[in-house]
Amino acid sequence: MSDSNNDLQNAIVSRIIKSALPDHVSIAKDSKLAISKAAKVWIHYLTAASIDLCQNANRSTILPKDVLKALEEIDFQQFISPLEVALEKNKKREKEKEKEKEKEKEIKDKESSKDKDSSKEKEKVKESKDKESSKDKDPKDKDNSKDKEKEKEKEKEKEKEKDTKDKEDKESNKK
Repeated sequence: MSDSNNDLQNAIVSRIIKSALPDHVSIAKDSKLAISKAAKVWIHYLTAASIDLCQNANRSTILPKDVLKALEEIDFQQFISPLEVALEKNKKREKEKEKEKEKEKEIKDKESSKDKDSSKEKEKVKESKDKESSKDKDPKDKDNSKDKEKEKEKEKEKEKEKDTKDKEDKESNKK
């Protein structure tokens, strides 16, 4: 890794330094750089100690307990208690985030199921209306068409009767 990849971000370092300084105290750029480099060295040192503990336990992942134990081994016990508090807060925050995500998911699931239900209901209502309207229309149409057919048949019969009468009359007139 190049040195620039390992550098801490200036904005983050500046924010941390400002939070530790009293209001009336300022810090020179060179001092910020020195603190940044010292923090980088300390992080590498703590990481190396944590890696040793991790490897001794035949693991490839550094766990929080490895970092806490490494702090003790490199004689920085004063950081153990505040770090434990910070880790506990982080766990709680993560659990809260997880619960919040679950709640959001449940809400989305409920909304989507409501949407599905409402769309299904709308479809059912539409289908039932269509069926009702088709039921209403079909019998009328069928009755109307049947009535019309009957009327046409009657008319045809009347015409036939008339034609036959006319023929009979013509024949009788011929005689």
